[in-house]
Amino acid sequence: MRTVLALGLSGSLAVACWAARADEVKVGITASLTGPYSIWGEEYKKGIDLFRAKNGTSVDGHEVTILYRDVGGANAPRARQLAQELIVRDGAVVLGGHELTPNVLAVTDVINEAKIPFVVFNSGTAIVTDKSPYFVRAGYTNWTHYYPLAIYAARQGMKHCVSIVADYAPGQESLGAIKKGFTDNGGTIDAEILVPLGTTDFSPFIQRIRDASPQCTFVFMPLGPMSLTFVKEYTQAGLLKQGIKLYGQSETAEFDLPTIGDAAIGIETAEVYGPTLDNPENKAFVAAYKAKYGADKVPSIIAIQAYDGMKIIYQMIHGSGGKKDGDKAMAAIKGYSWSSPRGPMTIDAQTREPTQNVYIRRVVKENGTLYNKTIYTFEAQKEPWHQFNKSAP
Repeated sequence: MRTVLALGLSGSLAVACWAARADEVKVGITASLTGPYSIWGEEYKKGIDLFRAKNGTSVDGHEVTILYRDVGGANAPRARQLAQELIVRDGAVVLGGHELTPNVLAVTDVINEAKIPFVVFNSGTAIVTDKSPYFVRAGYTNWTHYYPLAIYAARQGMKHCVSIVADYAPGQESLGAIKKGFTDNGGTIDAEILVPLGTTDFSPFIQRIRDASPQCTFVFMPLGPMSLTFVKEYTQAGLLKQGIKLYGQSETAEFDLPTIGDAAIGIETAEVYGPTLDNPENKAFVAAYKAKYGADKVPSIIAIQAYDGMKIIYQMIHGSGGKKDGDKAMAAIKGYSWSSPRGPMTIDAQTREPTQNVYIRRVVKENGTLYNKTIYTFEAQKEPWHQFNKSAP
């Protein structure tokens, strides 16, 4: 062991400090800890804390230090700056986090130059992992949910439906997945309705849906005010009662169901996780979440993305021996499998995308409680966009 002497410190204390530094592995997590997207940072922290409470704070004797940095929302320049600082100044060997695609893409050049892995906790844009060999996704793409959802709807006898999506890249990508899954299985999208980001009044768009007289509506709205407002206006307009089914993704998130109320009953969505999944890992995860954060609380998909993101990060640290070696770290997770609270997980060796179950859920009310009940499972689904676009390295 190398001895370091410092003014004002005894030799023995200096040696002890050096040893502590030598065994420390730093992981940088960037997310919105403040601002309008702060729920993401808050839930990421919960998922990370629960993972470390269960699996420990060290890997192979290397103490893992989590360095949180606040990007504060949609701020690509700050995302890039924070990535540089975490690598160059702080010595992080792995980065992770983020909830918005532009922030993720902003770090591409930084991680490529440094050859540092970045575990993308959340970005629904399919092309992200193709932008760098050091990106790996812990969450899902919009195609992961909407492609099987559209297939499911067609199998339920839906033939003529409409789509309504937020008019930005994730919405347009979701529309592509809907059209592919639905039309390949005999359905027709009779109207494609694009809604500007920030819309607070959906009444003119609801009228367009009514005028089209569809059997169903496929919806994509970003999680938050737009998704909540759309569902409330859709149900208040009586479209569900008229038999126009609603298919979506996160529009009936567990934390929004109390606000929507009984009007949400019957809405069907596709997700890779739900707190009522019946497997041992999820039962333990939900119990730990409730014990730490409140008996009336349930974990969200946000928390589970961070939880599984840490599983990937710990495997990277194991594979690289705790050293700054991005290539060894990435090699360690290609083809890596484990049992997650969301079900069986594997990181595809070619695309660095998760292979995972996709659950079709229906909002029901049982014993006085609203929740998303799993009604069908698409098992071991590879990321669909990459199946149709062989552009991954």
